[in-house]
Amino acid sequence: MKRIVAAVLVAGLITSFVGCKKKEEKPQLPPGHPSTEGGMPQQQGMPPAGMPDMPKVDRTVVIPKEIAAKWKAVKLNVEDKTKKATKEYTVNVGSSLEIPGTKVKLTVLSFLPDFRMGEKEITSASDKQNKPAAQVLVQEPGKPDQKIWLYSLHPGVHPFQHEQIGLTLNGGVSK
Repeated sequence: MKRIVAAVLVAGLITSFVGCKKKEEKPQLPPGHPSTEGGMPQQQGMPPAGMPDMPKVDRTVVIPKEIAAKWKAVKLNVEDKTKKATKEYTVNVGSSLEIPGTKVKLTVLSFLPDFRMGEKEITSASDKQNKPAAQVLVQEPGKPDQKIWLYSLHPGVHPFQHEQIGLTLNGGVSK
């Protein structure tokens, strides 16, 4: 009988130690954070409100001569969000497109068929469309100019944000 009581006590102690977990503490949020004032919480991966942005590093875009000689234009999909329609445009590198029905002007600054970013420069690792990317200048009256990168294989990386249009890169057009 003593052995049964001892076994029950040991089993109870083991169960209480195994089941006992340290309670997870919630991180302290700064005053004014949306989560502390009934607002919507920040999306995961985004810095909380009031946090400084990462320092911006200006990198030089280097287009090797063989890349410039081979690629003349890019194909851009322009989505009209109000009409829920998309149209493809071919725009020469260095040329502009005024998007019909808007006051938005796009200028294709560069095309890199195999995008590579280093500490000081952005370039293309080859002339093959392994990771196509285009740098585009977006201009609209009353708004600051934006230099953006569009990535063919990863359109969700730094997507262009606009209330009326969406932009995606289909790829390059060779000469």
